[in-house]
Amino acid sequence: MKQYQNLSDKKLVYLIANEDKTAYQKLFEEYAPRIYSFSLKYLNNKSDAEELVQDVFLKIWEKRKTLDASLNIKAFIFKIAVNTIYDFIRRKNIEHAFEDYARLNYTTNENYTWHDVIFKEMQQKLESLMAQLPEQQQKIFKLSKLEGCSNDEIAQKMKLSKRTVENHLYRSLSFLKKHLKNESLVFLLFFYLFCG
Repeated sequence: MKQYQNLSDKKLVYLIANEDKTAYQKLFEEYAPRIYSFSLKYLNNKSDAEELVQDVFLKIWEKRKTLDASLNIKAFIFKIAVNTIYDFIRRKNIEHAFEDYARLNYTTNENYTWHDVIFKEMQQKLESLMAQLPEQQQKIFKLSKLEGCSNDEIAQKMKLSKRTVENHLYRSLSFLKKHLKNESLVFLLFFYLFCG
């Protein structure tokens, strides 16, 4: 590990792209405390901030083969952190809205358990509908709504015009709304929070 102490970020990125786990560990040690402090300011919860740090570095490892040594790794890590914070807050908002609905409409522990099952069913239903979208629309929708990429970033990643990305997003959202219009109010709330 000593030989990794004075390596530049660019060298670390190069080594990580070549699946060097020690370089990855060094990057984690260097940036995890910063991401933790940054996340804690927004999430106000230590365990949530710790979970978010794990998510951020898992995403970096998953993307290791696409890393470029010229990449500004600090900016890249913080960009992933910001997107992950956004996704985390959105997911928490969905859960809180659902819990509030359950609290107002149900009282027993059994009903909470039942409602947890319904919540999972709603997630599955949305995923099932997403699977019916044409392949390109699916990819664009997931990049936008699940990974938090901007339309410009999606256009660049998929080598499409921004207008094409916008059209695909509009079509996918229209399809989902059309197939959910007869669902309950709470399901529509779930959809708008998830896709908003």
